[in-house]
Amino acid sequence: ALFNLLPLWPNIMAAPQWLASGAGKVFQTLGQCKGEERRRELVAQLGQSENAEDVFQQSAVTLWSMLLDAHKVKKFAAPEGQVLPVLSLCLSSRLEKVLGAGLPAVDLNEATAQKALEEARNSGNSSKVAEALLALAAARLCANGTLPEVSDLVRQALTLVPGDAMEASACNVLANVYILMGQGKDALRSVKQGLSAMRARGGKKILEVPLLHTLMSASFLRHDTDEALRACQEVALLCKDVKDPAVLALAEGCTALAHLANDEQGPAEKVLETSLKSLNDADGKILLLGALQEVSFAIGKPVSAVKAAGDLLALERKRGTKEGIARALLLVSASDPGATEAPKMAEEAKQQFVSLGDKLGEALALIALGKVQLSQPTTVSTALQSAKEAMNAFGHPAGQGFASSLMCLAHLRQEDSKASERSAREALSLFQDANHRAGQALAELLVRKSQQLSQKPKECKIVIDDDRVAHVEISGVCTPKSLEAVLQALHHARCKEGVKAVVLLLQGSKGPVSPAGYPGTAGGLTAAPDSQALASGTFLLGLRTLGLPCVVACCGKIAGPAWGLVLAADYRIAAASSSFILPLWGPPECFGDLVGHTVAMQLCYTQGPVSALTMLEYGVIHQCQKGEDDTKRAAAEVARRIASTPSLACHQSTTMLSPAIEKYASLVARGGVRA
Repeated sequence: ALFNLLPLWPNIMAAPQWLASGAGKVFQTLGQCKGEERRRELVAQLGQSENAEDVFQQSAVTLWSMLLDAHKVKKFAAPEGQVLPVLSLCLSSRLEKVLGAGLPAVDLNEATAQKALEEARNSGNSSKVAEALLALAAARLCANGTLPEVSDLVRQALTLVPGDAMEASACNVLANVYILMGQGKDALRSVKQGLSAMRARGGKKILEVPLLHTLMSASFLRHDTDEALRACQEVALLCKDVKDPAVLALAEGCTALAHLANDEQGPAEKVLETSLKSLNDADGKILLLGALQEVSFAIGKPVSAVKAAGDLLALERKRGTKEGIARALLLVSASDPGATEAPKMAEEAKQQFVSLGDKLGEALALIALGKVQLSQPTTVSTALQSAKEAMNAFGHPAGQGFASSLMCLAHLRQEDSKASERSAREALSLFQDANHRAGQALAELLVRKSQQLSQKPKECKIVIDDDRVAHVEISGVCTPKSLEAVLQALHHARCKEGVKAVVLLLQGSKGPVSPAGYPGTAGGLTAAPDSQALASGTFLLGLRTLGLPCVVACCGKIAGPAWGLVLAADYRIAAASSSFILPLWGPPECFGDLVGHTVAMQLCYTQGPVSALTMLEYGVIHQCQKGEDDTKRAAAEVARRIASTPSLACHQSTTMLSPAIEKYASLVARGGVRA
């Protein structure tokens, strides 16, 4: 296990080595990769919306984090282009070249490191023992040793060098170990101890850069983006003294990405564009263009993102690194899935990764290809197939979670609520296994969308029986056109066929309801609760003009505009299994006249579901039947009895003729109540 070391720089300071060299490079690289992973999670959670496809697109930025494992696989010595770049690591590498110092490769074999430790102990030199302990810790980490035993070795080294030149280096290593363990608070304490030790010894300030980068990663781990941004800005100030445009541009690039994680989108874009203009180095431009593509994509500028990715692809083709070309092709296709060139680019990226034998890259390309196919209405089934192939190609639960999420989106497009919910729940389980926060938020949204799909607007239907009773099948969420058609049919039946009563067979929501008491946003991905509320108010006004006795049979969850249909009825029957979601929906000033002031106050102050039996006690409903069939049968019998007895008082003075329901319906129809 060999890798190149960073310089000692003996001409700059008395300390024998650069903090990110020797064993420190292993920990610094892994710590920065962990910080980059957490930064991408923070970016993925910016501006979360209720649009499932937008959230998927934004969250997919975290997919790239899986490529960071290549740094360890390639022994921390891969040239730029062969691994996913981390700007802070690239900056450290550039500083080494500019300051012109380096060390030969060191053997980090665990057996060799253990032998070196024994020799150091025999010498009696505490600094050599500490250095050997750090080397053994790095070797053990590379050999997949447990983090607790690695941290024990590092702490032993730290106890041997208090006030020594190696104290800052040992503190930096320990801080990165804490970062890998997910202990941000301990990492922050260790890195600050290292900074204090470094500053106490004096010397060049530029040597603080690795510690400041570790501070940045620890801050991202703790979601303290302000502190991470401050550390990046301090690094940029230190890099100005180096007098190298490429070094300064990379430092500014790190600052821009910290701005983005801190939800400061304008400064992030401006800093990167300014840095690119002042940079002539092709390799540096590749790094900054990748950052600019991410920023433009995150702030919702697909055209700018495609342009940055296109420029990046052109430079990668000139450099000729296959891995870099494949990643650039992926970026172009992911920047705007609806673009004309996106399918071709995604397919080409897939073929590139296949030729490299990179299964992870192939899986990422399949996800990008599936998203492109999903953007075209005619290729949804093809997108589903690409997602299934990606599921098989991924070896990581987070990647499989995204593949399952893409399958869910395809099922949503096909309006298959059962299949979409099954895929969404599978994605949620996979993301939970991977402890992937952004993915969990995406999967939870997809579960809600899948459940809401089953609550899409239904058609309102009407049937008139031989007893001149109109049976209207209606739900809390019906299409406005069907409501209008039913009203016209009722008016025609009233005038031509002599209909005497109306039965509203009200089917409430079967799925979850929103916190506002509205049945889980109808219409799947494109719900408009307020427009449904307006349609409900208009329907009540039209029903009122009939002047017919009205009986309602309530089943399911009664919430949102469905409450208007309940309150408008003369006689209310509910199934024992039904529930009523409170507080009461509608204009509060009408409730007292509709159900009585005491009951109205109780219904307004109570929150959550209430059983049909409780509503019977309140006097809001008049009967409670065992099941849905019994409820509908009882409502039909009551309506027929009313229709066959013209002398009943309700024929002369129905609830629908009261000023209270007229006011209720008018306010709702005018948009005075929001769903």
